[in-house]
Amino acid sequence: MERTIKNINLLYYIVFMMTVVAAVIIFFLTFSNTRTTYIEERSQTGIILSSVYILYLLISIPYALWSFHRKTKKWQLIQDDYLKFKAYEKGSLIRLYIIGISLIAGVILVYVMRSRSMIFCAAIAAIALYFSKPTVNKMIKELKLEEVE
Repeated sequence: MERTIKNINLLYYIVFMMTVVAAVIIFFLTFSNTRTTYIEERSQTGIILSSVYILYLLISIPYALWSFHRKTKKWQLIQDDYLKFKAYEKGSLIRLYIIGISLIAGVILVYVMRSRSMIFCAAIAAIALYFSKPTVNKMIKELKLEEVE
């Protein structure tokens, strides 16, 4: 069980570190003399990009959380602990990938579009990722391991 949480936490912190690295790179690109092109928020391309990102955010986060919750109900019925932990780990990693992509994309779009709404969307993804943080107690509760032991 501890190894499963360590593996999930590894991806969790990698996603946050990639977000921080993207933000630092963006910070240096913003305040250096690097010539970059920005996408105007009100242009057709900007509207399409922000709409696709917001749509992805609105669909992927609730789906990832709902799907994981639904699958934990199935995983509770697995008798073999090894298989139960492997299924839980796989599901958690998928959930973190889905939410992590939305966070990193949001941070990049903040820079590319200079849009205030993208900041809020990236913050929504960061909050969703925070609620997906794996802990031993959360795993015990979700898989109902206390009743078995």
